[in-house]
Amino acid sequence: MSPVLLALLGLVLAPALLAVVFASLRQPMRIGLPIFAALIPFGKGVAIGPTPFGSLSSLAGLVLAAGLLLQLVSSRGSSPRIPVDTPIWFIFFGVAAASALWSIHRATTLAGVEVLGSLVVVYALVALSHVDRGILRRTENALMAGATVAVCYGLVQLFLLGGFPENNVAGLRSPKGRFGNDLLGNNLEAVALILPLVLALDRAVTEPRRSRRAGYGLLVALLLVGVLMTASRTGTLAIAVAVGALALASPQRARKRVMAYLSVGGVAAALVWIYHPGNIAVRTFDSVTSSSGRSDIWQVGLEACRKYCAAGSGWGTFPDVYADTQSLVPGARVLVGTGGSYQAHNLWLLAVVELGAAGLVLLVAGFVVSLSQAARLPETRRGPALGALVGLIVAVCFLSSMEFKFFWMTLMFVAMNRNLTETEPAPETTGSAPRAAPSTA
Repeated sequence: MSPVLLALLGLVLAPALLAVVFASLRQPMRIGLPIFAALIPFGKGVAIGPTPFGSLSSLAGLVLAAGLLLQLVSSRGSSPRIPVDTPIWFIFFGVAAASALWSIHRATTLAGVEVLGSLVVVYALVALSHVDRGILRRTENALMAGATVAVCYGLVQLFLLGGFPENNVAGLRSPKGRFGNDLLGNNLEAVALILPLVLALDRAVTEPRRSRRAGYGLLVALLLVGVLMTASRTGTLAIAVAVGALALASPQRARKRVMAYLSVGGVAAALVWIYHPGNIAVRTFDSVTSSSGRSDIWQVGLEACRKYCAAGSGWGTFPDVYADTQSLVPGARVLVGTGGSYQAHNLWLLAVVELGAAGLVLLVAGFVVSLSQAARLPETRRGPALGALVGLIVAVCFLSSMEFKFFWMTLMFVAMNRNLTETEPAPETTGSAPRAAPSTA
């Protein structure tokens, strides 16, 4: 598109965008948060610049943070209660920021801290905000809507545009490409679909009307196709674990329905991985059975732990650590750093290497507190929050994903359900009937 057409399009859309920004600032939880949630699956694929904050989801996050800050400052009520997990994540960020003092690559650490800090602030502001059923419902709907549009975009790529883009090859599409390569990255895209899929599945088994249950069941199938289009083993495993956790946390009657979906989905996923219909989940046998370099990375990371696991190498410096340590591990391959091959592919290993023992302890503590909060939710709200969080914890055993918005959105979802429960306790079900749908007001 020519610069002139872009300028004209900008002029036409400017009033609408300003109206959306103004509305988000006035009602950040009711308008700003759903917009932010819906944009998460698109990542760098919808951006206006190459900077870390150039994506539309990042800009929506900045507007959301500004609105929540204004709301917090102008509030005349009592001071909000600070949940236990919020100080933990702020201390984690503080350790990451302080690591710039001894970092082996200070510029990298400062750049990473800037991104991490923005996400921690957004999470904390949401965790401190009032939530009602309407806000929670809107956010859930936005998460599912954004995921639906992203998966439909993937289907258009697959059937109309010649396939998905390959890694690190601009404009090249082929059967070897994988959905999400031009968005968050295929593995991260799969994990970003966990929360929307769990939400859709929960509604597919708890909505009182059969037509609504059928509609959400079709949405579950669509999102599962999206995960399989990424050909991500991590995403497929995490989805299976998340659905299992949802089943265990659901009322008895809903539990049977969830297990039925899990069985059907498992069979469908196995058939797709074996036969690759429509070139979905195409991977060679070697790539399916290999560790994709993870075993080399983990061995090098453990070797580096001798030097760095006390105080850490500095936030964001794992690629430098790998490059410096690889020669000390016999048989470890010299991996190509382009595209993220140097990443730790394990959040626990990344935390202890980059931030030392303090970082690992804080990461574990943050997850434990969120798990405890999710497990104590009423039965009618527990399943999606606990399922999505457990799925995320499994996923980060194979990915380094803390600087991506879906990580913090999952924690926000747990915090929102906790806040809603504290102000408006949900009635417990007896297990004899599905729950009623929450208000959409």
